[in-house]
Amino acid sequence: MSALVSCLQGLVNIFFSGRYRVEGDSMLPSLAHRESVLVVRTRFRWNWLRRGDVVVFERPGGAGGIYIKRVVGLPGEDLRVAGGRVYLDGQQLEERYVQGAAVSEGRDSAEGRDSAEGRDSAEGRDSAEGRESREWFNGPDEYFLMGDNRADSNDSRAFGPVSAGLIKGRAWFRCWPPRLWRPIGRI
Repeated sequence: MSALVSCLQGLVNIFFSGRYRVEGDSMLPSLAHRESVLVVRTRFRWNWLRRGDVVVFERPGGAGGIYIKRVVGLPGEDLRVAGGRVYLDGQQLEERYVQGAAVSEGRDSAEGRDSAEGRDSAEGRDSAEGRESREWFNGPDEYFLMGDNRADSNDSRAFGPVSAGLIKGRAWFRCWPPRLWRPIGRI
């Protein structure tokens, strides 16, 4: 019996990366501070990332911390952020999940660790009024990740595209609090 349990646990560990707690308000209104999500690994072909997926990843540059953000830009895409809007290869991206996001305290990470600064760096952030415009190009294995609460998110605007190797997995199920149990779908 214990061998069977060990086998099942091993299979679960192959496919699932674990449970992560959202720390911060950067994913409002989709995910709130202290909600928990189950994460499925993305190393399998059937689970490749698509635009709109919510992912858990390590911050690039060895700055430490685990973050949770939404996939906005895919490998090989040109991306521009201007006036609070995202443009992919020159076309504005429709982002229903961003509407109604609130500005908050600046906590921004997953798994109980704060981000390096807790706020966006001015260097990578676009202004709501459109005075700044930033452009990025995603390499062949890079993703551009942004929080749904753009006014309060430390994301790829600050640290650039994220290599696929730093992505721990796709958030697929909200598991805490129990009243909010449900799958996290693509948008």
